Amino acid sequence: MNDTGNPIDRGIPFTREEFEGSALELLHKGRWGNADVYHLRKGGEDWVVKDFSPCPPMTRATWGTWMVGRELTAIRKLAGIPGFPRDAFRLDRFAFAYRFVPGEEIGVADPNLLTSAFFEELENLVGKMHAQGIAHLDIRAAKNILVSERGDPFILDFQSHVSLDGLPRFLRALLVDIDRSGVYKHWDRRFPGSLDKERAMLLERMNRLRRFWILKGYLGVKKNSP
Repeated sequence: MNDTGNPIDRGIPFTREEFEGSALELLHKGRWGNADVYHLRKGGEDWVVKDFSPCPPMTRATWGTWMVGRELTAIRKLAGIPGFPRDAFRLDRFAFAYRFVPGEEIGVADPNLLTSAFFEELENLVGKMHAQGIAHLDIRAAKNILVSERGDPFILDFQSHVSLDGLPRFLRALLVDIDRSGVYKHWDRRFPGSLDKERAMLLERMNRLRRFWILKGYLGVKKNSP
């Protein structure tokens, strides 16, 4: 097929040049090892772009390139499951994009939306993620849980993820419980008194173990962060 100049004909909705030529909303300015995150509208659709190209040359050519591929791998394993980034694609070596979801981080969302039903849905969403072999490991960070305009949970930012495939049973169980305790942390904080005994016991147990946990995740971003 001939290249018509339309980026969709080349398999992506827009190119680096079109991204840089768009009106961009900066959602987060990354530090030396973190991407800048943008919201843009292109072709009548809203997108998030996570871009490592502003990082120092050595960082973006090594860490940045690796992180783009790493995060895309996790997102693509979750493709088609509501509640995770949709239509993700690699813009170039240093950036990728996915569909923007209007909403608020859980820490600033309307408290009336944060019911037991919401948290049960978030818990189920985390279970679906685990079933696809992905442990997030930074569910505790409020920046990584979005409450959509419809009141549905949406999980972002897979930089810290670990593949569960092939892990020993005890380690897999530990990583799963780390994610579950993140859900229960938000549940207990946003809707006090509604956590049942079993969930509360797991949260307490994992809180005791957290002092030994060295992976703390990455920097937060505003609103619709990845």
